[in-house]
Amino acid sequence: MPGHFADDERLGELEERLGVRFKDRSLLRLALTHSSYLNENPSESLESNERLEFLGDAILGVGIGHYLFHEAPESEEGDLTAIRSQVVRERALALAAGRVGLGSYLTLGHGEDANGGRERPSILADAFEAIIGAIMEDQGYEMASEFVVRYLEPELTAAMSAGSPKDPKSLLQERVQVNGAALPVYRVLQEDAQDEYGRFTVEVLIAGNAIATGVGRRKLDAERMAASKALDSEGFAITATDHCVPGAVDDDN
Repeated sequence: MPGHFADDERLGELEERLGVRFKDRSLLRLALTHSSYLNENPSESLESNERLEFLGDAILGVGIGHYLFHEAPESEEGDLTAIRSQVVRERALALAAGRVGLGSYLTLGHGEDANGGRERPSILADAFEAIIGAIMEDQGYEMASEFVVRYLEPELTAAMSAGSPKDPKSLLQERVQVNGAALPVYRVLQEDAQDEYGRFTVEVLIAGNAIATGVGRRKLDAERMAASKALDSEGFAITATDHCVPGAVDDDN
């Protein structure tokens, strides 16, 4: 492996921080490999962490949903969905990644590294999801789900103790009204009944501009995810009064 990659000693250190001992460390290396490195080194026969990120995103939603189903038996479906959206959003995942210092272990292109990629919330959140996917592949759903709940416990506790959080679609509508923009419009991009993890892909547009996309088994779930992602984008940050996860910052790139 090129020297740019974390060596076995560093991977062992990260395993200690994660509380997971991988049977196949190549999965952990893959989870840490950002596409920017491949773009700068096209001659190397490597894969980025994007496929593991896809898998981890699916496990993340199921794991948090399963936890909330059992730990919040009095909550209605809408409240559970809103709580979950707070826990699985980019900023919450970036905070979790930051607690284990994940950024220092990433394999990035030199350009991305020089531009602060190791602290970029989107990169940290994606890498955290890729780690979940790697654990799923290496040790199965139960271990991956346990990891999700263990490392997102602060965000889960905050979201659940804040009471019934506002629906992200309502929050987004409030934001755009304050800014004087046209109301959000949701457009179905894809409907796939064969997709095990998400039937609908929905795009949210503001003033005719596509802001974010979401995926869900129901159209409403996809719309809520798209709204939550839009709220993460610059100009629509959720404030503390909206039950934002503590410690979130407003400068996602």
